[in-house]
Amino acid sequence: MGPGQVSAVVPEEVARNVAFLSDSGVWHVVSRNRPAFSCADAARKRKRLSHRGQEVGIPLCDELKTAVCVVEHEHGQEFVVLHCRGHQLLDDDKLAAVLGAAVRRMEPDELEQSFDLAYGLVTPFAFAERDDVRQVFDRTVIEPFFPPYTMMTNLGHHEYGVEFQPRELVGALPRSSVEDIARGEGQRVPVEHTLGILTGNGPESGRFLWSRIDECIRNHPDVPFRGDIGLPRVVVESVPEMGLSMELEERLSTVRPAVLDGVRRLCERGATVVGIACNTTQYFVDDIREVCEAHGAQFVSIVEATAAALADEGIERVVFLGIGAVSDFDRWSDFRRIAGEFAFDRPPDDLIDEIDDLAFLVKQRGIVSVTINPMRDIVRRAAASEDTVILVALTELSLLVASQRRSRRRFVDTLQILAEAMAGIYIQERIPLDVGPEAAQEESAAARVPDAGSG
Repeated sequence: MGPGQVSAVVPEEVARNVAFLSDSGVWHVVSRNRPAFSCADAARKRKRLSHRGQEVGIPLCDELKTAVCVVEHEHGQEFVVLHCRGHQLLDDDKLAAVLGAAVRRMEPDELEQSFDLAYGLVTPFAFAERDDVRQVFDRTVIEPFFPPYTMMTNLGHHEYGVEFQPRELVGALPRSSVEDIARGEGQRVPVEHTLGILTGNGPESGRFLWSRIDECIRNHPDVPFRGDIGLPRVVVESVPEMGLSMELEERLSTVRPAVLDGVRRLCERGATVVGIACNTTQYFVDDIREVCEAHGAQFVSIVEATAAALADEGIERVVFLGIGAVSDFDRWSDFRRIAGEFAFDRPPDDLIDEIDDLAFLVKQRGIVSVTINPMRDIVRRAAASEDTVILVALTELSLLVASQRRSRRRFVDTLQILAEAMAGIYIQERIPLDVGPEAAQEESAAARVPDAGSG
């Protein structure tokens, strides 16, 4: 159903709540879902930006949690409806300070007797015409969390949900206010990271890195993927001069400013997390990090990410495949910083020369048989045993290896590792706000003032 639309035959309470939203000029989209009985249950079943009504769900933080309470003042009692985001818990001390006395959650029979409502069906719309009810929203409800920056709740029915703009709704409700009422640990507004990719050696490596980042996010086990709005903003600088790093020693004075200017442009365009789709130019790690830190951005080192990945996998020895500069652990390779932590078996110089030749050939010809076959030969000669772990530290080799659908070889690809590290930083902002139903129910049970609405 589109904005303001609802089918001709709907329950009376749904029609009444939709009419309030329409009459108040609050943007909204009505949807129908399987019966939902709690915030976590509703968040899992909601339909927002879903094709043909697919049940894609929403992050728990985007489901409105509502509690109906009584405040006992010296002059009498006051009804108060409290709202926060679905992942949050209300703070008793903050509530007492805001409301002037301690709050008590209404029992189900009280709720039915006073408002003809049942828990799981409480919404802010139900109290719009009650002059004796005060509504209080936590301050984070009107803060932007994740695209599309809307929230959802029920429409007084277990099977009907509505998407709305929080700030518009608060403004349309009489006797409503925005206060600080949720526990502090749940009030952190997430960082919407913009990922910056510097590429050019060759540009295909940047495209490969970007696609692998998206793939990591799409398949992440802790956060359900819900389409385009679940992916990060990405800015890319493809710098042809990056290709000069293939002759890093001879062209150092040209490559350095090209790399640092590219990183600086990424930061100026809003990148908060920066990665370079190149193993060679990690050589400038200290200068790169200095530029990033000056702009409040985080640089993700492919070398440090690789060290962490190898340690996590318990890998101590690898055959190291890279061009001459990247395989020079005495001078030009930033991998020299971790060479003491792992056993890097460096191929003989003549094979490294062939790796250099293959890198240039891939730049010229792409991923075709005349480049795939030499790659297979190099791998076979560098690691005779199929049990050997091969560390791929050359982006052209990354592309070649990825083109092979099946292989008995065990490859560890630094570009894939970088993708996982950058995706991990992005997704980490979402995990605490998108907890599964079981965790959410445990949190709700632990709260002194749990949720009263299914959303």
